[in-house]
Amino acid sequence: MQFKDTPISYGWVSIFIHWAGAIAITMLWLIGNSISSEEIGQPERMNLIHMHTSVAISVYFLLFFRITYRLFVGFPTLQTNMSKTKQIFTRSVQILLIISLTVMLISGPLIVWANGSAIGIFTWGNIPSPFKPSMVLHEFMLDLHRIARWFLLVSVLTHVFGVFLSGPQTLNRMLITPLSSKQPKAE
Repeated sequence: MQFKDTPISYGWVSIFIHWAGAIAITMLWLIGNSISSEEIGQPERMNLIHMHTSVAISVYFLLFFRITYRLFVGFPTLQTNMSKTKQIFTRSVQILLIISLTVMLISGPLIVWANGSAIGIFTWGNIPSPFKPSMVLHEFMLDLHRIARWFLLVSVLTHVFGVFLSGPQTLNRMLITPLSSKQPKAE
């Protein structure tokens, strides 16, 4: 069993945090997008905000680990049959994903804390604000969070679309790890 990435494949650590992160991001995006709906009342909106922040805090360290792991470990090499333009585009989308997710992880808690509120975690308790309320910071972080969600959505959809356009070899790299003795040689 291959836990770590190699220059040509992803290991189980990367595969696990990729799919766990994908599920978490999808849930958070769907809940967060529902908050913006004009068809819900204030009580429903507040419940959705509480649910969104509770889920976000619950998966915060997973997503933070996913970002830092990828930054420190790097990416396996891209398929050698890809054009240089496609390789640059692929890496750019991966970097945009990381940047968008980082902005979301920073701006999310700051939206709540800058409003002078504690971050509620389901019914388990609260994380109080470490600083005084600032409506300027609150509004800035809220705008940044709203903008970053669209960059995140576009980069996720581009990533998924690109994987399916690239064929089964690309998808298989994130579904299974090759046995070390059967790994293809890097070119």
